[in-house]
Amino acid sequence: MTSPPTQRLYLEDARRKTALATVTAHASGGFLLDKTVFHTPDWRYHHQQPCDRGHVIADGHKLKIHKVAWDQRARLIHRTDGPMPSIGAKAQLHLDADRRLVQARAHTLMHLLVQALSECRAQMLAQPEVVGGGEVRVDAKFREAPATAWPKVLSRTKQLVEARVDVVTQWLPRDDAARIVTPQAVPLGEIAPGEPTLRIVRIGASALPCDAPLVSHGWEVGEWRAALPQPAKEGSSRLRAKVV
Repeated sequence: MTSPPTQRLYLEDARRKTALATVTAHASGGFLLDKTVFHTPDWRYHHQQPCDRGHVIADGHKLKIHKVAWDQRARLIHRTDGPMPSIGAKAQLHLDADRRLVQARAHTLMHLLVQALSECRAQMLAQPEVVGGGEVRVDAKFREAPATAWPKVLSRTKQLVEARVDVVTQWLPRDDAARIVTPQAVPLGEIAPGEPTLRIVRIGASALPCDAPLVSHGWEVGEWRAALPQPAKEGSSRLRAKVV
């Protein structure tokens, strides 16, 4: 019997920290839930970042979640080092909210960096990513010298962060999304191919397909810092920025 898809509560409310769920199956070295607060990137959106963590209380055990991942059958698998909770067990889900907030701030910063790069006519050769500890990595190639271009990008990103704009999510038909999305490394046709609608995150003029939890307002990115860009592949350079 096939388990129904897991309801991803973080798509509905990124600030939700707890939930009561039911264990629906065991698979791929972990267990499935009927609903979850734990985010892990949908690879079809090409927005990489570490999965959420936290713990689950089920069958009288407090189980630390160390991995949430999609398996080859597109099932959302939760893994723990503790005993496997029984199928049908009620599970109290508790998100590591502090870790999520750092990731959400960094992911929002990433969107605004992509917008600034687009406005500066940079060519992105790889999809940006969020890595552990709230760090963002972006690779870009410019028509002018990187030493001249990057300060413009960072200055514009600072303006975008400080702008009083909301972060808005909406599901749009693919054709409608194509008319508004910010240019990025992966063509829109390669984002969740076959899906008639896409989840779009809008922050001012920025509009990107995205399945990640972000903060509610651009200014919630807060303080951030960027390291000196370093040479990368194919004549591009890589910027590392981090929320602090």
